[in-house]
Amino acid sequence: MNTINITFTHDCAKPPRYTFGEQVAIKSNCNPKKWVTGKVNGLRLDGFSTNTWNYTVIFDYPQGFCEEFSEDDLVKVAELVWLNI
Repeated sequence: MNTINITFTHDCAKPPRYTFGEQVAIKSNCNPKKWVTGKVNGLRLDGFSTNTWNYTVIFDYPQGFCEEFSEDDLVKVAELVWLNI
């Protein structure tokens, strides 16, 4: 597989927090043990003025359901272990 590097040249651009294929959990008001997990399948920069990344996440369900989330809605699955979950 080839590696593709993307460089952002805008002064306000920052790299995305999560990458393609990374396992993430979707934050919710319930106990973190019950948070839904999934894999990042796509990302989109929501304008340079807000500089917010939005991520398409495919849930870990057999149906392959997916939804779009902002960075603040997600946490790396590896970080859940750090949270003593």
